Amino acid sequence: MTTPTPIDPALCKSLVPLNALKPESLTDLLKKAQLQTVPKGQTLFKIGDDARSALYVVKGEVHLHDAAGKALARVVGGEPSGMHRLAHQSPRRVSARCVGEVQVLNVDAGLLDVMLTWDQTGAIEVSDLSSAGDNDDWMSKLLQIRTFQMVPPSNLQAMFMRMQSVSAAPGETIVKQGAEGDYFYVIMSGRCLVTREQAHAKPIRLAELEPGACFGEEALISETQRNATVTAVLPTQLMRLSKDDFRQLLNEPLARKISLEEARRKVESGDARWLDVRLPSEFATGSLPGAVNLPLYVLRIKLGALENNTQWVVCCDSGRRSSAAAFVLAQKGYSAFVLDGGLPPPG
Repeated sequence: MTTPTPIDPALCKSLVPLNALKPESLTDLLKKAQLQTVPKGQTLFKIGDDARSALYVVKGEVHLHDAAGKALARVVGGEPSGMHRLAHQSPRRVSARCVGEVQVLNVDAGLLDVMLTWDQTGAIEVSDLSSAGDNDDWMSKLLQIRTFQMVPPSNLQAMFMRMQSVSAAPGETIVKQGAEGDYFYVIMSGRCLVTREQAHAKPIRLAELEPGACFGEEALISETQRNATVTAVLPTQLMRLSKDDFRQLLNEPLARKISLEEARRKVESGDARWLDVRLPSEFATGSLPGAVNLPLYVLRIKLGALENNTQWVVCCDSGRRSSAAAFVLAQKGYSAFVLDGGLPPPG
């Protein structure tokens, strides 16, 4: 695919539902969209893929196929068939292949959904929200992060009004290990280093965080002290949300709780797996059948070891650590549930 080019809003006048957006909402949406040229014969998506992008055929022809390769429909740019999103259900139920060279408008599906909801509810104008921060584009940046796309739009509106913009100079400590949790942070620009102090040894370097990364939620959810120190490496701009606002507006909507009975049905049917985020020493004393043990403190580092095409039922002794873990999983695009009430007693 070619390098994205600037997009004229007039291109969207016949595209549904883009043509229903307010002009200012469409402008914000198109800042993050891409107009791409796709070669003949290339597959745009396959059956089972996540529909994270809303795709419109602007020029050329695309054929939709079933699992057996049978052609089901043809979509042609400029014709009525090209006015709607290509097979936008998620996961995709068909495959899409370019018959010749095709020009495609690629829009973030989650951001489109948020913009449509805001426009239709009319609860808060974008101009009102812009006053919440110094960076005119900070809301668009946040809405590119999967975590925020999963939050109900009404919560997002309130969250944007309550977030505060803060900056940190290189070498400045933003979060200190052992301190009480007070804020949830999102990095808008710059870079941060995460380290963990050790007794009688040098701090362990855990990770470097770049724009779009979030941190600080574990102490807020688990009601524990900070388990690491976060320091700015470059001049860094952040948005932060207070502990109470974070719990009300972000954590509660994302913490999809599930009963033990329902979780067992999901696991036994093969629709989900257990993820135990307790320490290995706790796990060794007893666990649910087939559970994967990945302690909360190493979850971010070893997240790649988990399958992304399955649902995870996260568990611990009380539900606190599993709630924090589920939030991290949601940030990274995993489907996760929290075992309500924690693990059952042994026996």
